[in-house]
Amino acid sequence: MKLRILCLIVLTLFLTFAGNVFSQTKETSQPKDDTETVYTTFRVIPGKEEEFWKVLERAWPTYYRLGMVLERPHLILRGTDDAGKPYFIEILTWKDHDAPDHAGPEVQAIWDQMTALCEKRDGHRRIEFYEVKIIDSKKKK
Repeated sequence: MKLRILCLIVLTLFLTFAGNVFSQTKETSQPKDDTETVYTTFRVIPGKEEEFWKVLERAWPTYYRLGMVLERPHLILRGTDDAGKPYFIEILTWKDHDAPDHAGPEVQAIWDQMTALCEKRDGHRRIEFYEVKIIDSKKKK
């Protein structure tokens, strides 16, 4: 439960930051309607953090080179849960909802490596994805 609350706090802080970054650009503060911003939690096998990090740090540049993601937002967080086990969180925006569903072999190979370095934990899958919406904190509703 504490991990979930911590993740929500981190996500709230990130979304506030991302909203501020977007609002300072000349572009719209929201990605286009067909984009998909995701919050991904990777439950990394203890002792495999550095190996996982090497794979994760290759992933986003590969997505970007292949035109699958927007440049911003992109954020990677690292922490430990209540049991002291490691996890990583990545927040990124796919160019559209179909981008991850049509990933080619290069991306699939990266995802296979990530999956092999993660474990099911506390009733959760190895890797969990949540679609989220960036909120512009300066906008009044």
